[in-house]
Amino acid sequence: MSAEPRKFLDEGWSKVRGSMQGLHGEGKSFGIMRTAKIKTLGNMGASLQHSFRERETPNADPDRTSDNMILVGGDNSKDVLTAWKDRAPEKIRKNAVHGLEYFIGGSPAKMKAMTRDEQDTYFRDALGWIENRHGKENVLSAMVHRDETTPHMTVMTIPLDDRGKLNCRSFVGNKKALSDLQTDFAEKVSEKHGLRRGIKGSTARHERVQRVYGAYMSGEDAVALPERVRGSLLRGGKESDADWHARATEVATDALRGHQMKMREEKLDMDAKLNTAQSMIQSLQSLQQSYKTQLDAARETLSRLVSSLELANKGAEANAALEAYADLEGKILDGDLGVLKDAAGSPARIDKIVDIYDRVIPDGTAMTEEQVRFDRALDLTLDAMADGKVAKRKDPVRIAIEARALPYVQKALAHLAQDRVNPPFTSRDDRLAFQAEIEGALSEEQLVALRQGDETVLEDVLGDHLSQQQQLSLALAYFDHVDVDVDAGIRRGMIERLSDAEDGPKHQEPGLRH
Repeated sequence: MSAEPRKFLDEGWSKVRGSMQGLHGEGKSFGIMRTAKIKTLGNMGASLQHSFRERETPNADPDRTSDNMILVGGDNSKDVLTAWKDRAPEKIRKNAVHGLEYFIGGSPAKMKAMTRDEQDTYFRDALGWIENRHGKENVLSAMVHRDETTPHMTVMTIPLDDRGKLNCRSFVGNKKALSDLQTDFAEKVSEKHGLRRGIKGSTARHERVQRVYGAYMSGEDAVALPERVRGSLLRGGKESDADWHARATEVATDALRGHQMKMREEKLDMDAKLNTAQSMIQSLQSLQQSYKTQLDAARETLSRLVSSLELANKGAEANAALEAYADLEGKILDGDLGVLKDAAGSPARIDKIVDIYDRVIPDGTAMTEEQVRFDRALDLTLDAMADGKVAKRKDPVRIAIEARALPYVQKALAHLAQDRVNPPFTSRDDRLAFQAEIEGALSEEQLVALRQGDETVLEDVLGDHLSQQQQLSLALAYFDHVDVDVDAGIRRGMIERLSDAEDGPKHQEPGLRH
């Protein structure tokens, strides 16, 4: 919330706090316990961002923010929202109240007269009272703020009833329940700390600020005027025109103030966005001019190069080189692992591939599955080169990556040695990494053979000979993790061979053979 509407709210709260119950008067020491219904996760996020000072808070002193203290929950709004999602039921009514927030404070003079330890004891007792009402596990966040004028505590809860349903009504269902809540808090908490209960039934001190805030949050244009009090035997005479007009004017004024706050904040947001957009336009214009200058210079250099090549009768060779370069770019964009296999054993060629890759697929680019696989295989290749592990194998165009350069293959084997039922990887990223390691370590011919049921191509995938049982387990794990069409008969035959291998001699320990 921007400074102007926040200042209005602060001034409003200050006037209201000192009006009906004399909170600033001599000898007045009241405990304050307020509740607020949080109807959506968006509203909860906004309230938590204010609590954690993740948004502008003009009434808070930045130099004293370090004095704030977290009693329960994470240290940021995102963690608290995650805690809410972990506790929330699967089915939620459309109109369900998502959270119930408590404000715990006291008369400013009394709070300031307390020592730090006395304040902390008061807040912890109040927190215990809330935990007793809601269940400790349903208190998501509790924070003591000392960077504002008067120390206070805010507590965010998820209002789950005994059935695990969102049921705010069971905690603050009506005016009587709210009054009983205030009385219970006073008797069990605040009075023990010299803070007595306010006047029962007095709601005037909250209503106006609530109406202003409600209009600000809802954004609705319509204003619901109060109904006129009609005469009855119990009430006495009916409400006079002057009294009704005064009440109606007050309601309309509060709604208008809320809408004005909303409009001011929206204007400030739009001004900030406009300034940002204008700055971006200026930056883009500068970049455009800079790139134009660089492009003109590059064109001039290219023109000279073409002329030089033509004079030297090298034009055809230059065109062939350009075509080869364009072909390489296309293969990299397509995620063709053959590019890496063709460059095996040549650091210079791998470095060139890295240069082209970084240019055609810069950081932040949304990649296809083929490009993700290529990216992982390239990382593995660079890791292997750094360790001096790139060497020719039986297939001269195959990248030789030692065991430690295939961590997901090793993880799969370790898992399969213990668990034949569940797949070794559950997350999409892990499955893609496993797939990339297998396909990066085999040639295209070997991949075709593997999908046709020849598990022996995996025999030395880790640089050491795998047993038939390990080869079959690894092949079946690969089939389970990739989107390839493997004949059911081939898969069944591999499963039967794996069963035969497991039922054979048991003298060999599981693991790699050395």
